[in-house]
Amino acid sequence: MLNEKTDAIWYHGGQAMIKDMQVVTAATDTGKSTIVVNAVKANASNKWYYDTATTIAGLIGVTYDTAITYGNWTELTANGFEITPTVGDKYIRVVEVDTSYKPVAVGDALLNIG
Repeated sequence: MLNEKTDAIWYHGGQAMIKDMQVVTAATDTGKSTIVVNAVKANASNKWYYDTATTIAGLIGVTYDTAITYGNWTELTANGFEITPTVGDKYIRVVEVDTSYKPVAVGDALLNIG
């Protein structure tokens, strides 16, 4: 019957989370790699930090709404910045953080080293 209605609660939304960020590396000089982040910062005051390791599992983890310990990371001061990773490191993780050092976006890549 047309006048019959069903009571219902509808929820359309999602849980807040860290965005994925594309990170690309390019072998440059001997023992060096240039890091390119294919993303625009969510806010101009945000910063990028990176960590390198021999395995993906060895990279520092990040959790939504939990500030990073920035002393354990190295600031990536510009897009297209050349780094000298520790000998033997094969992976990089770049995290974008807000002014409270809480992660906004994160991306991993295989290091291409010259």
